[in-house]
Amino acid sequence: MTIEKIILKNYRQFRDIELSFTKRSDADNDLHVIIAVMGTGKTNILNAINWCLYKEEPYLSKESQQLPILNLKTILASEEGEDKEVKVEVWVKTKNNRRIIFIRREKYRVYGQGEKPQSLGETFKVAVTDEKGNSNIYEGEEADYYRDRFVPIKIRDFFFFDGERLDRYFKEATSQNIRSAILGISQLEVLEKVREKIDKYMKEISKKAGKLIPEVENIRKDLEQQEQELDKIKEQIEECNKQISIAKEKIKECEENLKNVPDVEILEEERKSLIKQRNDKEILLREKINEKEDLLFEYGKIIMLWPAIKKAIEIIGDKKKAKEIPPTIDKVLLANIISSGVCSVCGRKLDSESKANVKELFERIAVSSEVGQQLLSMENPLIQYKEKIKTFKKNIFAITQEIQMHQNDLDIIVNKISEIDKKLSGYNLEKIKDWHEERRKYEGIRDLNNQKLGSLKTTMEQLQKKIDHLNELLDKEIKKEEKTKKLKEQIDFCNKSLSVLTEIKDKIMKEIKNDIEYETNKLFFELIWKKDSFKNIIIDDDYNINLIHSMGYECLGSISGGEREVLTLAFTIALHKISGFDSPIIVDRPLAMVSGDPRKNIVNIFSQLSKGKQLILLFTPDDYSSDISSILDSNASNKYTLLMSSDEKEVEVS
Repeated sequence: MTIEKIILKNYRQFRDIELSFTKRSDADNDLHVIIAVMGTGKTNILNAINWCLYKEEPYLSKESQQLPILNLKTILASEEGEDKEVKVEVWVKTKNNRRIIFIRREKYRVYGQGEKPQSLGETFKVAVTDEKGNSNIYEGEEADYYRDRFVPIKIRDFFFFDGERLDRYFKEATSQNIRSAILGISQLEVLEKVREKIDKYMKEISKKAGKLIPEVENIRKDLEQQEQELDKIKEQIEECNKQISIAKEKIKECEENLKNVPDVEILEEERKSLIKQRNDKEILLREKINEKEDLLFEYGKIIMLWPAIKKAIEIIGDKKKAKEIPPTIDKVLLANIISSGVCSVCGRKLDSESKANVKELFERIAVSSEVGQQLLSMENPLIQYKEKIKTFKKNIFAITQEIQMHQNDLDIIVNKISEIDKKLSGYNLEKIKDWHEERRKYEGIRDLNNQKLGSLKTTMEQLQKKIDHLNELLDKEIKKEEKTKKLKEQIDFCNKSLSVLTEIKDKIMKEIKNDIEYETNKLFFELIWKKDSFKNIIIDDDYNINLIHSMGYECLGSISGGEREVLTLAFTIALHKISGFDSPIIVDRPLAMVSGDPRKNIVNIFSQLSKGKQLILLFTPDDYSSDISSILDSNASNKYTLLMSSDEKEVEVS
């Protein structure tokens, strides 16, 4: 199927335009280009298609959500209370030349400027024209049927792409989503619906048997209860797998964001520890400096008086040697001799001359004894000062060494803090912390769901054993009665049918997976410009997609935006090819996440792919530079430029 044209009336910036996407008869490429500056409605082309098909506008920004869907110029030109209609038509042509027209209309009542128009209801219809030109109009489920044959809502992300998200495609598209999409796109859900109907029919037969035989009814009720429990467990297991898959993708995304980024949390913890060490070391250093200052103050007095102290010690020493101190003559003895007039030593009576000599000696000894006592009392403190002077150099050297050691340690700590600051400078620390926190959160979710999954699988196995046992009992009871023989045959047929359907579904899924893997590899290595960098692409049974580097490493998280875009396109085209869906691919801003030489490579790839599939590409003028236009202009069947009107309320097409 291809889009033949799109008609937009009163839809946002588009008051009345028609865009044709018919392939030129002389063209090999079914390629179409739309160019528009930001804000002129380029992305709203994609929104218009989604609104027409699904009544959704998934690519609206917050700003555009504030504006009415009804064209602003139409609102200005309307009378208060007047009704106006928004309409989008998507014309599709099938391979057998049938035309399918998807039409969505929504009526609005206009109340004037400043008030949003009120919706009066909308309709969705599909007009189908056969080969003879006869048309039929369908609504409701019939309209949805034709819409789902074109692009089902569950798989629209494999047809309509936002280029700004293309490089994140396999980060956001979890394996569970891809598996679900493949079920939809390959139409295997039809088998699942058949399986559900057979299962329902089999339960009805069991109920009939239960009415005939009470024992069968008891077993059947027990069996039904166990099967309901099993269904709940399977739903929980599916949810666990989904959560695990999402968590793994989020962890990968966080790790990719944190790649080549310093571990902020570890560095900040180290920085905090270093700051504490620095503060402690500064306190120690200040204490030692104070200690040295106190020591210098204490010894400073001794050092300044040292010449006098030294001289005093020498004087005392000299006087001791001269035996001037302590005194050698007893003062009391001399006093007795003077008072008695008789020499106590020899017993001779003193004459006047002798008595005068003794008195003179007594007076001289009295003075020298007093000085001597003072000198003797000074001797010990002076000697202590002398001993202190001997230890001063040793003490001052030791404390100076300690100060130097603490200063060196402090310099090392300060340098380490400076190095960490340099590592952290230029990074958004809050963002990095958020990534670390998010990674921890999803690691917790992954681990919790893995534990829960193990428990659920054990419970499921136990329930399955009970169900198998109850089925055996049911089978035995039904066999006992001839009147239930026919019912037994029907139940056996249903069981065999269910087994065959499950086997077919698993086989088809495996074949599809293998075929998609093969086609993705084939296309990717045909399209990618790096021919020696990658080895192969592996898609496992859970539809986890891994790109393998030529050296054997998984490298999906390390490739560039352009390389991821090629992988996405290869996978998408492979999916379309294997499933048989032939709907077009529309990409808004295909070069949004690509720069440099890969831009031309990507555009060449789009040009090449358009030989087998309709491609509609939406560019900004900056993206559609001369090097890009030189490739696409000659291959494009249609090229449109969207221009904003002077009053900025309407977009025109040239």
